Amino acid sequence: MIFDELFQWVASVPFLGYLPAIFAGLAIAVGTFALSKLVVRTRPEVDSMEWRDPPPVLFKIFKPLVRLFATDVRSLMRDEYYKSLHQKLSAAGQNYAILPHEFTTLKLICMVVGGIVSVVVYKIDQDLGPEALIFLASTVPVGFFYPDIWLADKVGARRRAVAKEFPFLLDLLVLSMRAGLNYSTSLGQAIASLPTGPVREEFAKLLRETRAGKSRREALLDLAERMNIDSVNNFVAAVNQADETGGEIVDVLTAQAEQKRVERFNHAEEVANKAPVKMLIPMMAFLFPIIFMLLAFVVIVKLAEIDMLPTSMLVLLAS
Repeated sequence: MIFDELFQWVASVPFLGYLPAIFAGLAIAVGTFALSKLVVRTRPEVDSMEWRDPPPVLFKIFKPLVRLFATDVRSLMRDEYYKSLHQKLSAAGQNYAILPHEFTTLKLICMVVGGIVSVVVYKIDQDLGPEALIFLASTVPVGFFYPDIWLADKVGARRRAVAKEFPFLLDLLVLSMRAGLNYSTSLGQAIASLPTGPVREEFAKLLRETRAGKSRREALLDLAERMNIDSVNNFVAAVNQADETGGEIVDVLTAQAEQKRVERFNHAEEVANKAPVKMLIPMMAFLFPIIFMLLAFVVIVKLAEIDMLPTSMLVLLAS
């Protein structure tokens, strides 16, 4: 009853009747602006893509539109937001695939595409109820925030991979340095033994930067800024402190490796302790109803044998 009244109130709002016209006007305005930029542009913009990583599928689909509006969007972005978005892309490993202003442009394009799709669906069938209108209107914010959801998933997956691979890298680095190799050679040996993943990619960049002439401190700080993960930040701080105080790097790395193993064990123990609690939900949803049905059937049969059931229930069971 409450939902029916809510839908009737939403359907009576005059603004919803103008949503298709608003979306259509927005699409026409964007198309006109894009056409004017294509006409005004006298020569193609030169942008070498050799330094970039392969972009995601969604960026490939809208790449022409993104490159068309990215420069204008960059002029509207604040520097603080640009830097924060750059850090998120770096934490996701996408800073060499998508630039921050291109990511923002992609969000706007997805929002416009969601509005166009809703208008097209509404024009195909205009006898839609209030539920369908609400769903069509929700495609606009969903299109705008979908790239953010995708980016958050990328950051989470990358951090889980780093938490799994980083202790192994530290162990290999300690073994190589205790065998007599220096820091750079040990890091190269450890990287070569790692599987393909974010740890190998980021530390390979670190090694290339140090071999190109950048100081180890600056390269480590850039690594911490790119990855933005607590375990890597602690490793960078410990190594830089050892350089400043003149301590043995191998002792620092040994302590770091032991600490990361303990942290990983504690995390695995925490996840294992949470597993029984999480299993209660599917058990209550699927297993307990079946058990109750079996017990109820046995009880009903016993009651039927001693003539304790009502006549109506007996007729129902017989049918």
